[in-house]
Amino acid sequence: MKKSFTKFLALIVTATLALPVCAQEYVNSSFSAQALAEAAMKAPEAVADVKLPEAEDKEDEEDEDEEDENKWKWEFNVQSGFWANQWGATGGVQEYGVPGGWDYFGQGGNSCAGLNIDNTGFHLYEFYAAGSREYKINDDWKFLVQSDFMYGTRAQFYQCCNRFDYMALSKGQYGFAIPQLYAGLGTDKFNVIVGKFACPVDNPGDGFFFSDSYNPWMDTHMGVLATWEPCEFVNFTLGWTQGSNEAFDPDRDSSLIWFGMSRQLTKAIRLSYMMCAGNMETYENTYSHCIVLETKLSDKLTYYLGYDFMSLVNGDDDSPNTKLWGLNNCFIYEINEKVQAGLRIEYQEELVADEVVGRFEVTFGYSISPFKGCTPRHKRCCLAPCRMMSGELVIRPEIRYDNWNGANGFNDCTKPYQFSGGVALDYSF
Repeated sequence: MKKSFTKFLALIVTATLALPVCAQEYVNSSFSAQALAEAAMKAPEAVADVKLPEAEDKEDEEDEDEEDENKWKWEFNVQSGFWANQWGATGGVQEYGVPGGWDYFGQGGNSCAGLNIDNTGFHLYEFYAAGSREYKINDDWKFLVQSDFMYGTRAQFYQCCNRFDYMALSKGQYGFAIPQLYAGLGTDKFNVIVGKFACPVDNPGDGFFFSDSYNPWMDTHMGVLATWEPCEFVNFTLGWTQGSNEAFDPDRDSSLIWFGMSRQLTKAIRLSYMMCAGNMETYENTYSHCIVLETKLSDKLTYYLGYDFMSLVNGDDDSPNTKLWGLNNCFIYEINEKVQAGLRIEYQEELVADEVVGRFEVTFGYSISPFKGCTPRHKRCCLAPCRMMSGELVIRPEIRYDNWNGANGFNDCTKPYQFSGGVALDYSF
């Protein structure tokens, strides 16, 4: 892709009190002196049962509400299921490295499916606990603490690369991770968070589909991130992070600056842009951006167009540079309050050491809420407590086709394509 086209795309860019029944006909609920006098004359036996509200009661209620607000709030998500492909568990290719240092297990060439790399049966993919606590400083400002915990086969994608939760409680396919641990200060329109948080990039279809897209963005970062929403139609993001999948680890030589903005162009169209630039470990010159166009085509159909670009220039002449770009088309259709259908069509092209690898995938999936309508939890959420549905069971069946041009990524790297699929059971409470 030409440099000028990339730059062009980068530039395109929030009280009524009840009285005894016998007195209701006569006594005015405002409790004025005149009303009470009239009630005493007409129904004196009822007035004895009437209690005037005390001023302290209201204050006590306010204190209780404030105390409740300052308590830890927890939300939990359990996701289990299975994923399989036509070739079986015969090995595969490791694309972007595995945070936490685990080896791919029983993958069957499933690296393209992102989080669902295991092909050996029914698994607990994640038990996710998201905890947050707010402290009111005054009417406008508040202090927030967020701490998330995860256990399951997906923990390796949210662990740090060296220390902190690296290899925590790992046993076979399972492990433990702390995806988010940060503190924040802000108002309704402005906030700053410091610590380890999820990636600020939202790719089309994240949280709806069972499998992942080809997006190149890492799952967690450590640093500082600020957001400002001057009005409900626009918001801005600015921050600094220490590379990717890092947390409180000074040994890594990484530094990235982030900038993003989102604008509601019309009632039906929203445009979002996010970029980062700097150095990441051995890559001295790193630049990435993501552009997402969200369009409401009808009351039931939403279309997302995502464009990703990434350039990694290595400081070591012996190591290859990497450049990739990708287009993600995602359609979400609401059949009814309980069922949604999604179609994702995606293409990504990667250039490594003058070798081009093109990746194409088509994914068709459903989101079924058997009890009442809801939207599945969004995996990546860094600026607020983890956004989950509440008390809902969601069934997510999915089928997927991948085809790689210029590389054999499946069946132990002997086939350029595969069909795969599975079903996830997702419950939050």
